[in-house]
Amino acid sequence: MARTVAERLAFVKDLQTETPAHPVLRAAAAADQPSAAVAAGSSVSFVGDLPLGMRADVLNSTLLAQLASNKKYDRQKETAQWYDYYKTVLETVGWVAEGFGLGAQSDAKSYGSVDKLLLKLAATFLTAPEFDLFQTMIDSLKEDKNSDQVKLFDSQSKSFNDANFQLGVASNAQGNAQFKIGVYTYSASENIDRVLFYTFGNQSVSFYAGSQTMVLNDGVYGQVRQAVLDKLGSNAVNLVDSIDI
Repeated sequence: MARTVAERLAFVKDLQTETPAHPVLRAAAAADQPSAAVAAGSSVSFVGDLPLGMRADVLNSTLLAQLASNKKYDRQKETAQWYDYYKTVLETVGWVAEGFGLGAQSDAKSYGSVDKLLLKLAATFLTAPEFDLFQTMIDSLKEDKNSDQVKLFDSQSKSFNDANFQLGVASNAQGNAQFKIGVYTYSASENIDRVLFYTFGNQSVSFYAGSQTMVLNDGVYGQVRQAVLDKLGSNAVNLVDSIDI
């Protein structure tokens, strides 16, 4: 059902959001160049044709959806409800999105580690250039230069032996931001150290994944952009950090 501008603004204003403190400074990306960033429990790589302002829109809108969903549901234990509300927030601020269907990955352990499984899954919904950028983002997060970004991501995406996170590639689709997003949740029998690079070993693991292509209607988001920023407050800086790729 279509919402009026007033209804969208009221929805954003009334959102209750989680406000975790994490003192990370946001670094600026170079225009017309590929980049990547962590926003709480989400990591996004950007194709160079996506303007900087639209990159910020992707990060801020998905961050708002995460924080609002965190406030309403347990991110690790109530994942189905969490993603339903995540979708509701995204749609209200202007994203055209489908449901986040999570399918069991019965062969997860055969890949040895989470990052290798993520690359296998990403290859099924990304183009070759997008996949290369996605792999660059993953590989960069293995490096010491991005240790703060990994700490931020891990602190927001896991709790002991459960993880729930999003990864993807955003690009320009005829003047609107397009986000090919993968959503992932897994549980292990032992404590998860680094979410993206967890080694399965002999642990018992339950892994679920899903993906879709979402488009952010710039005309709609422009009506609520300032309200989103007002609601995020300092979290728009504290919970977002550029990845050095």
